Amino acid sequence: MDASPGPISRERLVALREQYRSALFDDVVPWWLRHSLDRECGGYYSLLERDGRPWATDKYMWMTGREVWMFSHLYNHDRKDPAWLEAARWGAEFLLRHAFTAEGKMYFRLSREGKPRSKVLSTYTEVFGSIAMAELSRAAGDESLWAKATAMYDSLIPRFGQPSDTALLAYPIEAQFHLHTHDMCRITVAWVYNEVRPDPRFEQDLTQSAESIEKRHWKPEIPALLENVGMDGSPMLDLPEGRMAMPGHAIESAWMLMEIARKRNAPSLVDTAVRIVLASLEHGWDRECGGLRYVTNIDWTPTHELGANLKLWWPHCETLYALLLGWSLTGRAELWQWYEKVHEYTFAHFPDPEYGEWLGYLDRDGKPVWTAKANGWKGFFHLPRVLFRCYQLLDQLTA
Repeated sequence: MDASPGPISRERLVALREQYRSALFDDVVPWWLRHSLDRECGGYYSLLERDGRPWATDKYMWMTGREVWMFSHLYNHDRKDPAWLEAARWGAEFLLRHAFTAEGKMYFRLSREGKPRSKVLSTYTEVFGSIAMAELSRAAGDESLWAKATAMYDSLIPRFGQPSDTALLAYPIEAQFHLHTHDMCRITVAWVYNEVRPDPRFEQDLTQSAESIEKRHWKPEIPALLENVGMDGSPMLDLPEGRMAMPGHAIESAWMLMEIARKRNAPSLVDTAVRIVLASLEHGWDRECGGLRYVTNIDWTPTHELGANLKLWWPHCETLYALLLGWSLTGRAELWQWYEKVHEYTFAHFPDPEYGEWLGYLDRDGKPVWTAKANGWKGFFHLPRVLFRCYQLLDQLTA
């Protein structure tokens, strides 16, 4: 699909391309190469202060998998920088040595030396561990890593789409939910594997997730993409969990649908994805203070998430790429208008000119509430992935 973009000057696109290129390759990538590698014990530090110093030394394995994937992805898709491959290997060696249980699952958190701390969230840890193995197998030309990745895929994929009774809180309730997160994870994994070694199996898994998002979770009559629905897709609005919307999550999901649609020349799926983006922005954008809210309930009843009104780095990052990709495919003026608004807010509030990299957590007014650059959730993933995708897309548009 190659729709003609709307009338935006080439000079503007070139300037944006350079802004994303510089943010990624002059700031973010060097920052992580400089600060995250633990040269004494192996692997990556997961908890880094604003200036890059470790504030604790435990290592989160889903963040390790993300970082291995990101360095490998840059190596595979931008240039063969030996420092990137070495950094990817450095994290993968620690992960392979320490992160797996005897049954093949993964620990969520390890000590600095690699001793287990927690198995919590192992499914999501395996999502990023698996894409790390797949992407690095290509970068390193290593068949043993691809065999490991294949085994992880076989174990992981059947667990998605199974009913959950713990959609939001930490305890079970008498209800079964289908989780939007599972569809996103299946796309994340299948897309990477299909890029590394295309196979109809991966295409089928992409189709399964795209159809589930479109038919189960997207509710055009509201309009909203619901995080938690009944197994058949029915809304469960009598429960707080059933009313939850995460604008950034919905928008991230939408650009995944667009990438599938672009590859398959499926304009109807592009249209659905664009409607998800616009509905999420109309609902989630803070018109008083600017920025995208983290979590809302679709009826504006209180959420369980006390940080619901915070402005986080990753939803803004994902929104930039979704809007830019949607505009490139459709040329719709409202997408570019939203893009400029989100771009302005994002680059005005999150980059840290003093210490490099980006801040992650702002209050509703846009002031930092937490200045450390890495924790168990913020790492070398959302920001560099979006900067790279935007840079690639702008490079194509200005070629």
